[in-house]
Amino acid sequence: MPTPPSSSRPPLLVVACGLVLLEALALGAAAVVGVVSLGGGGDVGPVLFLVLLALGAAALLVGAARGLWGGRRWPRGPVLTVQLFVVVAATTWWRAGGGALALVPVVVAVVVGAALLVPSVVAATSSTGRRTD
Repeated sequence: MPTPPSSSRPPLLVVACGLVLLEALALGAAAVVGVVSLGGGGDVGPVLFLVLLALGAAALLVGAARGLWGGRRWPRGPVLTVQLFVVVAATTWWRAGGGALALVPVVVAVVVGAALLVPSVVAATSSTGRRTD
């Protein structure tokens, strides 16, 4: 199924997709940092698990952003779920003394969540991917 032309995509969908890709990039960077930290010695198991988890989550977000860009509805659930996890993790970071920097992921998550729930974005991402030929 062809993707809709960019002019038919609501601006908030473009913003949400961009921010989701930014989150995927941050997870990829965290995975790289984890791999680099393996060189310092220590317990490999937990670090390797977190690296694989970050890479898997990044792959999910990239796939979800592509799905949203293509007008599919399935990515809305996983993306909103990830945003809830981001808010919980950032809140924990803030309470642990992360300061104002810990609020950046919260702002990103709220913007993505709100953008995905705007009626124009819901309408633009309501395709099931089924053909009715």
